[in-house]
Amino acid sequence: MPTHPTRQSSASGRSRFCCCLVFAALPVVWLIAGTVLPEQVFWFPIWLGAVVWNGADGQGGISHLFG
Repeated sequence: MPTHPTRQSSASGRSRFCCCLVFAALPVVWLIAGTVLPEQVFWFPIWLGAVVWNGADGQGGISHLFG
């Protein structure tokens, strides 16, 4: 029996990229689900990004940091 355990490359090689695939698949899943979601729910991420960028009143947010 060897004293140094060896790493199983086939099992650990796959798990490295699985977390990236989840984030890559989220937009695709959102677009597919958009066919059955109500319009307000479908556009929520876009609206949230606009509120963060411009602020709730359209004056402020993080956009003023960039000029």
